[in-house]
Amino acid sequence: MNVNALPPTSARRAAWGWLGLCLVLLTALALMLPRARINSSVLAMLPTQSMGAIPPALSDGFMQRLDRQVVWLVSPGKTANPAVASRWQTLLAQSGALSDLKGPMDAASQQAWGTFFFQHRNALMDSATRSRLQQGGEAQAQWILSQLYSAFSGVSGKELSNDPLMLMRGSQLALAANGQKLRLMDGWLVAQDSAGNYWYLLHGEVNGASFDMQQTHQRVSQLAGLEAELKAQFPQAQLLSRGTMFYSDYASQQAKHDVSTLGVATVLGVILLIVLVFRSIRPLLLCLLSVGIGALAGTGATLCLFGELHLMTLVMSMSIIGISADYTLYYLTERLVHGEVSTPWQSLVKVRRALLLALLTTVVAYLLLMLAPFPGIRQMAVFAAAGLSASCLTVIFWHPWLCRGLPVRPVPLMTVMLRWLAAWRRNKKLSIGLPVALALFSLAGLATLRVNDDISQLQALPPQLLAQEKKITALTGQSVDQKWFVVYGDSAQQTLERLEAFTPQLEKARQTGLFTQFRALPLNSLQRQKQDLALLKQATPAVVNALQSTGLKTVTPDLNPMPVTVDAWLKSPVSEGWRLLWLTLPDGKSGVLVPVDGVKDSAALQRLAEQADGVAWNDRKASFDSLFALYRTILTALLGVALVVIAIGAMLRLGWRKGLISLVPSLLSLGCGLAALSFSGHALNLFSLLALVLVLGIGINYTLFFSNPRGTPLTSLLAIILAMMTTLLTLGMLVFSATQAISSFGIVLVSGIFTAFLLSPLAMPGKKERKK
Repeated sequence: MNVNALPPTSARRAAWGWLGLCLVLLTALALMLPRARINSSVLAMLPTQSMGAIPPALSDGFMQRLDRQVVWLVSPGKTANPAVASRWQTLLAQSGALSDLKGPMDAASQQAWGTFFFQHRNALMDSATRSRLQQGGEAQAQWILSQLYSAFSGVSGKELSNDPLMLMRGSQLALAANGQKLRLMDGWLVAQDSAGNYWYLLHGEVNGASFDMQQTHQRVSQLAGLEAELKAQFPQAQLLSRGTMFYSDYASQQAKHDVSTLGVATVLGVILLIVLVFRSIRPLLLCLLSVGIGALAGTGATLCLFGELHLMTLVMSMSIIGISADYTLYYLTERLVHGEVSTPWQSLVKVRRALLLALLTTVVAYLLLMLAPFPGIRQMAVFAAAGLSASCLTVIFWHPWLCRGLPVRPVPLMTVMLRWLAAWRRNKKLSIGLPVALALFSLAGLATLRVNDDISQLQALPPQLLAQEKKITALTGQSVDQKWFVVYGDSAQQTLERLEAFTPQLEKARQTGLFTQFRALPLNSLQRQKQDLALLKQATPAVVNALQSTGLKTVTPDLNPMPVTVDAWLKSPVSEGWRLLWLTLPDGKSGVLVPVDGVKDSAALQRLAEQADGVAWNDRKASFDSLFALYRTILTALLGVALVVIAIGAMLRLGWRKGLISLVPSLLSLGCGLAALSFSGHALNLFSLLALVLVLGIGINYTLFFSNPRGTPLTSLLAIILAMMTTLLTLGMLVFSATQAISSFGIVLVSGIFTAFLLSPLAMPGKKERKK
């Protein structure tokens, strides 16, 4: 047979057409890459619309603001000395890494703070004062007298003359009673721990975009250098830091380590394997060609659909290197074994159907990952589906042209492989005993398998940052549990009115023990301000009479309107510490957060929010844990449906008996993957099931290769060994990832795919089937 026969005309047209598409892809990618971004933010990995039913723009605005916040507590020791904190503030200001840096309140700000409260005291009435006035002027008068005659209140004659109703004092006492652990000292907000150390508070927002991995790392490194400089000048100083920036940097550096270290090991391993088997550079170049075009297609499709690449996508997409190389290796193995008697296009005809079926099952498996609510996972699914399709089409359209003249080599380890195949045909202990042993192993693992939908498995957080987080929470009383109500409206005033309507429900829920405390914005709507002014006018005569009867003759309250708008309040010093909770969009829609501490029943608070207009409950961890559980259940059902479809297809293609036997590798690969997960100490979660989807999609390729009646068992076995080894070299690297979710993902993949390889000879067609 003439192995150098001319190729069919359709092959030439297809090759040129694919070249044209690749050039278009390359041009589009060159245009998109300059505007592309790599996102490393931890918050960006979480599901979108995760703050409930509030307008998406408000949700995004709050998340971006939270993403940029940074808090420090600086301690000089057991002596109150603001010099250390002042030095840290100077270093931060000089670094240029932060905007809106806040430290002490200077004398002018303190005066402006008092002036604003005094000038708007009628409008900033607190709920306790309002309650006393609603009982009549006598109740307010008695409270005023209790303040006058208290040895600790420190009421001056000037205060009484300027604010005889003591509205400003009432507002201040209400703020102080709002769970505030910080107190004002020398203009600083200061906390004191159980050991007697003083801690000075500073906070600000980071400059630049939170998704810029390089900029974030530079900023964190810069801050670490500043901390070293501070401690060199003040050896006794202590510094606590809190902010999403630190977690994002930790995650991005771990992912960068995974990409650089594991990626290099993966590529070197695949290169070494291909060169040793084929003893030629050209098969390696052909593998790199298909993998490279797949990577370009995956990047282009991801950028086109998402506009960015998440760093986690790049880490997990390392897995497609080995899978896309499988298509080239399967075709080149056919050429290695039969290159002397078949043309490149005849070899393609023999493997094309198996290649396309393998591609279809793998792409469907990856596209099922689009059901996951995590942007990083969805990006990986698109990246892999587009990349693998491009890699397979490159093999089909180009490799018959590029492999002409490829030297035919002896099949490596041919004797060992033939004995392995013969043992599967003749030795019942192997063909029956191995599946039974693996089935028992699967059952033992499944019996001890735990289910855990905790979202904290998404990222292994550093103990040092967690310890600082815990201590800052204890000192300030302000946690980052991200449990809060979101009250929103079409305007600022509607938002405030809804907050006022919802506050009594909150207080009732607090009294029933659903949570310990909440922080509501100390600002009244214009409508409430008018009502308060009317209440003041109604109760003031009784207050004045009661006070005059005790000898206070000159009581002349100012009952003029003192309105406060949201804009004026936000621009004033009195909103310091509260501005983070308020957000107004350009179209006027506004929202306010109401943080809640000590939550006992998150579901009850969710129901409470559903009963009010413009209110949403946000317990991010609980909602994400529920999403984990929901999608885990959905994926479990989809895996069952996929197994049924695969079984029906195999029985239609191979007959009911052989079809069911060919299903055994798929079933046991799933079981062994979960058993390995259980025995390694990990729990079943959404990521484990995502890995099982890939085990099913990739492992069935081995069954398809073996059941190809046009191929030979020896060719199929060699191709599957190479495919399995390249897959393990790539996916196996994920086991060593420092991120727990990725590591467990890799454990399931490696064990499941290795099981599918071991059992793939069950799908070998008999001699009669191959002849037919």
